[in-house]
Amino acid sequence: MADEERIDQEELSEEDQALFSWTAFQISFAIDAFAGEIRSEIRKLRAAGISDNEIGRIFSEDLANGGRIFGRFRNSLQRGVVSGVMQAHRVGQDNVYGDSIRMKWVSVGSPNLCPDCQERIGRIEEWDIWESIGLPASGFSVCKEYCYCQLIPTSYPIESRIVV
Repeated sequence: MADEERIDQEELSEEDQALFSWTAFQISFAIDAFAGEIRSEIRKLRAAGISDNEIGRIFSEDLANGGRIFGRFRNSLQRGVVSGVMQAHRVGQDNVYGDSIRMKWVSVGSPNLCPDCQERIGRIEEWDIWESIGLPASGFSVCKEYCYCQLIPTSYPIESRIVV
């Protein structure tokens, strides 16, 4: 990256720094859990008498096919990145609209909704109320960071449920 494009940490707001730290923590937690799972799997396979060469082949196949171990790791990393993006979106909305604008809960994407989000579809509240009861992808709901619901200003005409 060119020097003029580089952003120093000191140039970021405290809120942005906290968001980056939170996202990095989530991703590092996924990496740590993955390392523990690999160690555990190796112990189990060795205890079953499987050779190290065969263990290597099993892991290589799992990696190539997005199997149980590496697939779960990929999903954890993806969840961390998506969650970071969703939280950045939330921070941006708060900075743009403030606390007093009325926002409508809109389901975007999936036909399958968790019961918490299902209950909120179409509901309209001010931003500060949404913050106090739980924003999309904030972790309050059954779907946690998998939530793709959005809060849309009521001045923007949109259906309450959009299935892609």
